Amino acid sequence: MKTHLLLVLMLAFGIFCTVTSMRPGNADRPATAAITPDPAPPADTNLTMFGRGLYPGDDVTFEQLKTSGFTTIILSSFYIRANGDVYSGDDSKNPIIHDGKYVGDKTWLKRVASLKQQPSSITRIEILLEGRWYNQPPNTFDFIRDWTDAAYATTGISTGTGRNSTLYKICRVLKTALGADAICIDDEAVYDSQSIIRLGKMIGKLNMHMSLCPYKNPPYWKAIIDGSQPGLIDAVYLQCYDGGARNVAGPWKDSLDAGIPLYPIFLCRGAFSTCDSSHNSKTPAAIRSEMARFKKGYPGMTGGAIWQMADVKSYIRNNCAVRSPESGSAASVSEYLRQLRNSLREGLR
Repeated sequence: MKTHLLLVLMLAFGIFCTVTSMRPGNADRPATAAITPDPAPPADTNLTMFGRGLYPGDDVTFEQLKTSGFTTIILSSFYIRANGDVYSGDDSKNPIIHDGKYVGDKTWLKRVASLKQQPSSITRIEILLEGRWYNQPPNTFDFIRDWTDAAYATTGISTGTGRNSTLYKICRVLKTALGADAICIDDEAVYDSQSIIRLGKMIGKLNMHMSLCPYKNPPYWKAIIDGSQPGLIDAVYLQCYDGGARNVAGPWKDSLDAGIPLYPIFLCRGAFSTCDSSHNSKTPAAIRSEMARFKKGYPGMTGGAIWQMADVKSYIRNNCAVRSPESGSAASVSEYLRQLRNSLREGLR
């Protein structure tokens, strides 16, 4: 009997070690150090809404998202500043993370936690780290480039990617306070692949995935994929608007050559507070058409994304269906969400 019990215990321990070793970033970490819960993968049909305009948000909007049919919410956008604080793009005055601790709106935490609570279509939550573009001052990826180097010294920042580092503490808050399944990288200026590879390794140790959000420079994004542990990066969201207006899903998928699902992102009408086409924003009908076109060149495509929730609300607030009937017909936020979801889903058929 004792021998049988010992065998059972050994078998159970072996299964536990096998499962935990398959988690992102666990290759060089003891299995018993795993952080739970495990990150959710993209849904089989991954319909994604970028969530700018959700901090701190309101209960009604979060309930609308839960019944929208979208499967992934990417909370966006978040910026790292020179002192190590993290700010939401919806509030540039008050940080959400300070000194490695969550100091933001506590009601927002409850709202984010509610996204996956049943009944809900949401199965995955990501956090978008956004950087500078054009001639903006240094932020997020400038600092990630510098701070992932343990030899770099700067006042008030603990560099490197160890457990006591500034970046580790930031990402730990995103995991433990927000329950993030993945951190999404939207670098549009710095393009230092080695620092993102180092960051990704650290993200994996925190038991999260990493996703990518490019609009140009395929070699940079491929270098990140090639230099990262297999399984860490499990989604690529391709910007198909503004600077990425000419992007096509199939050629990008081929250039990355990684076996990672790629989802096109479309800018919806209502963007930049206008009902008209701006920065290549599209109507639901146009999004459906583009999805179908992309699907022909990339038959394995299994989802798409909409940028962003703030624009969905802007469309309704500006009464676009009446003022500009050619822009669409939605008369409520819920109706517009449903139309946008259907445009992505139906374009996959």
